[in-house]
Amino acid sequence: MNEATLKEARILMVDDDVNSTCLMTNFLHRIGYGQLRSINDSTHTFEAIEAFAPDLILLDLAMPNISGFQVLEALRADRQGENQIPVLVLTGDDSAKNKRRALAAGATDLLVKPFDTSEVSMRIRNLLQAHFLRLEIQEQNRVLEDRVRERTRELEGALENLRATQRQLLQQERLSAFGEMAGGVVHDFSNSLMSIIGYSEMLITNAKARADEATALEYLRIINTAGRDGAHVVSRLRDFYRPRGAADLLEPLDLNEIVTQSIALAKPRGAKREREKTVSFRTDFKGEVMAAGIGAELREVLTNLIFNALDAIPGAGIITLRTFTQRGSAIVEVTDTGAGMSAEVRERCLEPFFTTKGDQGTGLGLAMVFGIIKRHQGALEIESEPGKGATFRIQLPACAQGVATPSGNVLAIVPRAEAA
Repeated sequence: MNEATLKEARILMVDDDVNSTCLMTNFLHRIGYGQLRSINDSTHTFEAIEAFAPDLILLDLAMPNISGFQVLEALRADRQGENQIPVLVLTGDDSAKNKRRALAAGATDLLVKPFDTSEVSMRIRNLLQAHFLRLEIQEQNRVLEDRVRERTRELEGALENLRATQRQLLQQERLSAFGEMAGGVVHDFSNSLMSIIGYSEMLITNAKARADEATALEYLRIINTAGRDGAHVVSRLRDFYRPRGAADLLEPLDLNEIVTQSIALAKPRGAKREREKTVSFRTDFKGEVMAAGIGAELREVLTNLIFNALDAIPGAGIITLRTFTQRGSAIVEVTDTGAGMSAEVRERCLEPFFTTKGDQGTGLGLAMVFGIIKRHQGALEIESEPGKGATFRIQLPACAQGVATPSGNVLAIVPRAEAA
């Protein structure tokens, strides 16, 4: 606080004694204060405060009409907190009771007449310094509050922009996911159609197959299964917007039967290979292997893996499918004698749209396989080396034969005897 600022302070003197106000005015002029006003009628005190806006009030206590105590109490009631004006009481009554009453009424400081001028000067200076410092702090607080409000508005705007961007990103991700799913549906529906077309062509072109009722019936059963699986594949577009409900049940499935059906569905594609590139299928079932799942989806998984194995075998070869149970899990392995995969391909082969087949592949088959296995709370392991073929190992929660259960609770398979 510099000296010039202090000397610009506005000081109001309230005293019914004209001589006292004149003496004080002359004294304050001598020590450098220039903005002074005095009133000798205390009834005009608040008019003067409104008009003059003093930084300090010098107040006598013993005055007619309105006493100094009444002025203090009115000031305290009218001006609270940061609007309080410091008041230096100048009184001839040096009683302790009078001092306590003045301070209790709101006086900032008190001097008893007659007073030492140097002490008056120091008291006035100290009160003004404290007053201006408080005003400076209040102004800084206002500036800071304005900055905080402005910054808050900026942050709120930035937050709203972030939320809008997030909504756009979520929409883009949803559209991207829908596009990925649609591509997968097309991929897997094409697989179902391949089985339907393959077996229907056999019936059309093979008179012996048509004549043999058992063979024809078997082909029709396979076509029916492929058609139902294709319908289930398309229903995944519905699931994108509506989660599975109670009607979508996981059933106790015989994985040996699922494997047999999947081989039958994939055979038409293998039959189209050249004679010298014939691929044979082998199965190795270690007793009954039951798992909780949706038959159409697990056939979809195995059919995709068989098709991949066929594509990986450049010449003649063997595809082996094994089932067994291990530590509470149902295991299905699909092993081929194909070209195998490098470490880099093995690490990336489950990524959507990653393919080593160029224009002949969509890069969605294994991604869809992985997604279905995860929805079944299962796991997928891949073992492969270049030139040594590949083994895809599917691990699913095993269960005893029982009744269907909602897909939200994969392991809650209720045995038939208990369900009854």
